[in-house]
Amino acid sequence: MEIKTTIPIEKKYKGFNETFKLCAFSLAFAFLYPNRKTALKRCLTITLIVTFCGGQLFWFITYTFKCLYTLDLYNFARNMTLAVVLILFFVKTYYAIYATQKFAPLLDKISEDLLEANNLGERQQKLYDEHIKIAKVGEISWLLVPVLMSALFPIYAGTLMSIESIQTDDYQRRMVHDMELLYVEDIQSETPFFQCMFAYNCVQCVVLVPNYCAFDGSFCIATTHLQLKLKLMALKVSDAFKYSKNKYELRMKMNEAIRDHQDALDFYVQTQNVFGPWLFAVFLLTSFLISFNLYQIYLLQRIDPKYTSFGVVGVLHIYLPCQYASSLTKVGD
Repeated sequence: MEIKTTIPIEKKYKGFNETFKLCAFSLAFAFLYPNRKTALKRCLTITLIVTFCGGQLFWFITYTFKCLYTLDLYNFARNMTLAVVLILFFVKTYYAIYATQKFAPLLDKISEDLLEANNLGERQQKLYDEHIKIAKVGEISWLLVPVLMSALFPIYAGTLMSIESIQTDDYQRRMVHDMELLYVEDIQSETPFFQCMFAYNCVQCVVLVPNYCAFDGSFCIATTHLQLKLKLMALKVSDAFKYSKNKYELRMKMNEAIRDHQDALDFYVQTQNVFGPWLFAVFLLTSFLISFNLYQIYLLQRIDPKYTSFGVVGVLHIYLPCQYASSLTKVGD
């Protein structure tokens, strides 16, 4: 008796989670993946993490107000540069959880379209390949930028202390973000408090990274996918006029193109509803970040590499969404 075994053919295109693994992992790690059943649990978990970081937030806020009260404008501007990043973190985190009901169908639709691509022709699949690559550029960009920026602060402080410790025993102990810690100013540079605070600050850097990798990267993926849908629809219209043998076949193909156009419009509305408020917050707050950064450079009369890099990232934070949005507008035209 002969036993026949069938080996399943691996599909070329897979769902969102497998196609954009970095973004999906970041969404899950940041507790932003739009699972409708776990929205409340994710909200509580993030709130607990924020509570764990509450000590640092207390010291940061009190020191910022002290700088403002004493007119220490340089340190106030330095703190406000970081404050924008923290505000964006809170806005983005709780907004993404609030928008779970709108965000989940968006990712589901991307997965559905990717799986349907396995049944399309060669020319359509070529378009899919091109746009998946473009989307992955945005995905990787929003992985590298936050990771490098978060790593810069502890690495910068650690490197300076290592160099100074080789040169002298009486070296300056530098925090991840230098500031006065209310009620513990006398011991903040003493062992073991300093080492514990340094590790505590590094944990907060790790907490920030996935948030910026996840939601920002998903915007690049969504806008690129909308470009793809518009190009596929345009290709279908072109083929309808080129290859239809009679008016009935032309009408049938145009009806399909109209359905695709409506599908693209629905996806556009979904994308706008999910990312519109976030884009407004990004442009508004990032403008403040760049302004405070420039004012800080003006007061210092030189470029501080650690904090000036935030200004550069602020420009990127505006440029990347604008680049993907303008590419979408160009395709629409």
